[in-house]
Formats: sequence, structure tokens, C-alpha cells
Amino acid sequence: LFSASALALFIYLFLATEVAFTSFHFKSTKYYILIRVSRHLHITYPFGKKVAFSAAIGLPAGSRGPVNTELTLIYKNVLTNIGNAYNPSSGIFTAPFKGVYYIRFTASLYDSDSFNLGLNLYKNGQVLMHLGEIGSDGYAKHVSSGVALELVVGDQVYTKLPANYGVYDDSLFRTSFSGFLIYHMC
Repeated sequence: LFSASALALFIYLFLATEVAFTSFHFKSTKYYILIRVSRHLHITYPFGKKVAFSAAIGLPAGSRGPVNTELTLIYKNVLTNIGNAYNPSSGIFTAPFKGVYYIRFTASLYDSDSFNLGLNLYKNGQVLMHLGEIGSDGYAKHVSSGVALELVVGDQVYTKLPANYGVYDDSLFRTSFSGFLIYHMC
């Protein structure tokens, strides 16, 4: 009725979805079978592949901006870059796997800065989110946001400083960009 490959594919898909819902005692057996079936089908399932990054503008301390035209922020002080998907030369995170990623970005403004605080989050050249606060009242300001994004291999995520906005950073890494892979998708 079914070919061996079709049956193996069915078992693979069944186990791939069921592994997360079984007790720990049975998981190791299901993982073993899942890996064996995937090898038979020549399917590569990214077990153990991890992606996480966190970087800040950092030193030298000071304000960046305000700028006349939008500017991609480069976070050169890399705290974590597991999987090397974040490029500290360009400020761009490139998804190495299809999956759901959590991306977080924060920005700060020093109390003596007299310009707007803000960042835009981009995915493949399109603005996804704006994070900001307009005006200066003499107090330090901090804004932060995060989003879960479904990304495919090669998608690029980065932040830009909008025109007429600025940020501040120092050795405490007040302006940062972080992300990690929540789970893989086939």
C-alpha cells in the first residue's frame, strides 16, 4: 500500500511532532528513531544547532546622532555570538536556519541630550517596528522592545537610527541588539 520511503516519512513527521509532548523517559527512544528515520530519508534535522547573539554599541561613550538620514547601527561590542549569525562589521543578523527567533532591541538617551530617542527594526529592508520617545525633559530615557519573528535562511534583521533621532551608549551597554532561535521549522 505504501512505499518504504512514504512509511518512513510518515514515521519521521509523526515522531518530530510527538517528541515534544512525551515524557523524558520515552524521548530518548523517539529521538533515536527520529534520527535513524531521517538518515534513511536523507533529511537533515538541525538537532543541537543553536543561535544566540547580543551586542551593544558600547565604547567610546557618547551620543550617536541625531542624524540627517537614516543610519544602520553597528553594535561592535559583541557579548555573545553563538552560531556567528550576527555580523559586528555591518550590524546585521542573518538567519542561518528557518525558524522562529526572538529579537530584542533597546536604546537609551543621556539626560543632557536634547534630541529624540529612537530606533527602527528592519527585516529584509522593511521597517517592522519603531521604538522611540520624542522630546527632551532633562532626564535619561530608556526604551526597549522585542518581537518573535518567523525567519527563513538568509533573512536579515537589523536596526536603523531614524533621521532626527539619536541614542546614547557607554560601558554599561545601554543601547543593545539581541536575539536567539526559539525553535527550528522544517
